[in-house]
Amino acid sequence: MVKKLVCLLFSTIALLTPLQRQELGKATVFTQADNVFLSEYKQTKIAAHRSGKGIAPENTLAAVKECVKADGYKLDMIEIDVQLTRDNELVLFHDIYLDDDSDSAEYFSKEKVTVFSKDYEELRALNLGENFKRNGEYPYRGLRGDDIPDDLRILRLEDMFSYLESEGRLYDFIYSIEIKYPHPWAPKMLKEVYRIVEENDLSENVIIGSFWPDVILYFDRHYGGKMHRYAGMFEILDLYRSYYLKEDLSNKDFGYIAMSLPYYEDDGKQLVANLGKSGFIDYAHKYGIAMHYWTVDSKTDAEALRDAGADLLMCDNPQNVYNYVHGS
Repeated sequence: MVKKLVCLLFSTIALLTPLQRQELGKATVFTQADNVFLSEYKQTKIAAHRSGKGIAPENTLAAVKECVKADGYKLDMIEIDVQLTRDNELVLFHDIYLDDDSDSAEYFSKEKVTVFSKDYEELRALNLGENFKRNGEYPYRGLRGDDIPDDLRILRLEDMFSYLESEGRLYDFIYSIEIKYPHPWAPKMLKEVYRIVEENDLSENVIIGSFWPDVILYFDRHYGGKMHRYAGMFEILDLYRSYYLKEDLSNKDFGYIAMSLPYYEDDGKQLVANLGKSGFIDYAHKYGIAMHYWTVDSKTDAEALRDAGADLLMCDNPQNVYNYVHGS
């Protein structure tokens, strides 16, 4: 629901994009990949959205393990969402409530329980694979207590990095970390993200994103120049305005190095299609801004965005999209 509202906001404001499939065009501005979030033309990077929610329960160690396997294709980015528990542990989780992904309502005897209302050890009791569906079946439904595998329990960010380091794969990926909530949680979340990123020497491999304007302002004030970030919502709209007006931004000091943009098909309608046009991508590339798109899982969208010059596609099923973009 949130994804649809965000995408509809962009589709309305971004010059009333028509709701039908459009030709995105071909890229004409080719950038050298001088930072890890850019790609060479038609070498579009592939990201596992929510660590690959189509191949394993999202934002779990089980999904991260699938990213490490990546059998037969190259995965470039692991995209995750982080929240803060009541006792200030930074964990991977996307939704505001625990219900959709776990047995939370049963375990806590109430619905709409949030991550920030419970301690980490309480949340570790949940089965985060409860509602994961694959091939019409629910392979992890009904697991309780000691029967829940450790890789289906809630996962701390530092534990994800520790696992990847133990596998010798920590520096093989770039990472997108979305800060899910504004104040009063965001300052603590950013402080913890920065600590973990620095301890793992990952500052060049990590990019931070948030839909909350106050989080962007806080980030710039305290972490600008220390970590990379995506453009905020209003910065995206401002760049699109500049592109439409053909403004020269050569002297502009950008606080971001990439954009994370919605682009997906819903009931046959192509939402926010203007944001994927080659002209807009070319314009951003002139200023060294990487263009990343979510959530892209169809062959038509993947090929069109690749040809338009997109740097990275975030996918629920990354192997499928890799094959669409680079060939099986």
